[in-house]
Amino acid sequence: MSRTLHALLAMGALYAALPTSAQAQDAVDAPAISLEAQLERQVQIADNARQEVERLRAELALKEELIELAIERNSALYALASEVIEAGHYRNSREPFLQMKRVEMENLKQEFEDRARNARLYSTTLPPSVRQRMEEELN
Repeated sequence: MSRTLHALLAMGALYAALPTSAQAQDAVDAPAISLEAQLERQVQIADNARQEVERLRAELALKEELIELAIERNSALYALASEVIEAGHYRNSREPFLQMKRVEMENLKQEFEDRARNARLYSTTLPPSVRQRMEEELN
């Protein structure tokens, strides 16, 4: 009888050590959850990378727009400088440039300064599309 009792106790200990059906199912699902979590993480990483690429493309488009604007304004500044040179040359041929009426000269100088300032491209200058969207939102 003691042998049988020892055998039963040993079997009971083994049975107690065996996982329950819920524990067994969890053990089977654990790698699947881990794989699903890894897949979800990789999908999130890929989505983040796509968003970063889209952001960089948008930024690049704005930079290209600013370059086009800079080229346009550069030609406007060149035309303005040429006009100033021509105006000075024309005035010099009629009368000495320094003998013009002071108010007339100041007005001409201010007009050229304003045009040059408007044509200048600053580091804070917004691309035309962004400026247009902002103006549309304000109106």
